[in-house]
Amino acid sequence: MSDLNHQNKKASISPWIQTVIWVLLLFLANLPIFTRSNSEFDSVFKHYARVLANGGDIYHEGSTFMYPPWMATATAPIAWMPHIPARIAWGIANMFFLWKAIRCAWNLSIGPNPTLSESQRVKIAFSGFLCSATYFLNCISHQQFDVIIAGLIFWGLWELSRSKPVISGILLGMGAACKMTPLLFLPYFIYRGYWKTTLTLLLTFIFCNFLPEALWGLPKDGIPRMAVFAKKTLAPLLDANFVPGTWGSEIIFNQSLAGLSKRWNQTKLEKVDGKVQVIPCEPRVSQKVTKLLLIGFVAVCGIFAIFCLGKPGGQNTSLNSDSSMVLCGMLLLSPMSGLAHFGILLLPALNIANGTTTVQSRNWMVLFLILPIIGGACLNKDLVGNNLYSMFLWYATATFATISLFLGNGLLSRQARKNT
Repeated sequence: MSDLNHQNKKASISPWIQTVIWVLLLFLANLPIFTRSNSEFDSVFKHYARVLANGGDIYHEGSTFMYPPWMATATAPIAWMPHIPARIAWGIANMFFLWKAIRCAWNLSIGPNPTLSESQRVKIAFSGFLCSATYFLNCISHQQFDVIIAGLIFWGLWELSRSKPVISGILLGMGAACKMTPLLFLPYFIYRGYWKTTLTLLLTFIFCNFLPEALWGLPKDGIPRMAVFAKKTLAPLLDANFVPGTWGSEIIFNQSLAGLSKRWNQTKLEKVDGKVQVIPCEPRVSQKVTKLLLIGFVAVCGIFAIFCLGKPGGQNTSLNSDSSMVLCGMLLLSPMSGLAHFGILLLPALNIANGTTTVQSRNWMVLFLILPIIGGACLNKDLVGNNLYSMFLWYATATFATISLFLGNGLLSRQARKNT
């Protein structure tokens, strides 16, 4: 009897120990937020949230705010706090959404596989960690919104898998309102027939980005802020003379397909005084040829995606693999994908790692994890040093890692459809 009581006591304590470990790990991961005195969160998000709340123009000439107005609106409650309380609030928010991202990605990818042994679960978790930890830490170090966005997306997908389409649409709509790339889920949801999620996502996106007008009224010129954002940031992308990959940051940091095309066509690597640097050079091919190649590659990826998705409809047959393809597409098709954005590769990596445990795919599915693991290790400047870091960036390691995960998850999606 005493042994039984001891076991029950031990079982009741275990969840508390797990919670303490989670909080400690999340706190350590977010330590830069609590310790850095100045960051992009202060100079960009907090600053322009104050400008917005004071009726100023967040998109004025020379503004460094290149996001939809929702980003400034969401930051406004923290922006007016004193420095230390603001740091604590922002840190807790990042801890919560990082935990949500990890938990929901794990449930989406591993939940459908109850036959996994403990050792297999450890291997899968370690693979996901290797493929995504560098990017999450990069985001936290620069104190951007991408941990929040990842948490919202994975949480929304998890709710969709639990047949809660409205909650899913609200969460995904908030994520899309931050940086717009999650809008790529709309064609997928339409294809699969998730009509409630599609409508709720759209309405949430519109509500979030027009909320500043409800709270603080129209700007002095009478033009809604979202319209100004679209004119200033999105319209130039459609200009005939626009060079894909051009953005406010240095080209070496743009790991989207557009960034790759511009970097490989208009720059080269040179070693100057022992330091590898990116040097502008004459274009190797015309801009027209570059655009055609880029469009052609995107078209091939689109055809591959449709081939893997199969016939329209078929909800929840392979939501984890399908949504992983969409996540990879967000990174590849974005006009600018920095390393901080690539934390969403957690779900695609976990899903493929889980795929390696099935009898049908274990011999070849592991190949799709090689590049993502290399990218996760070699895109950490502290580990490899500045020169190798620059080389791996220039050669688009994160881009090819994403392509690898896109292809692997596509094949898993196709396989899941064959098995149903």
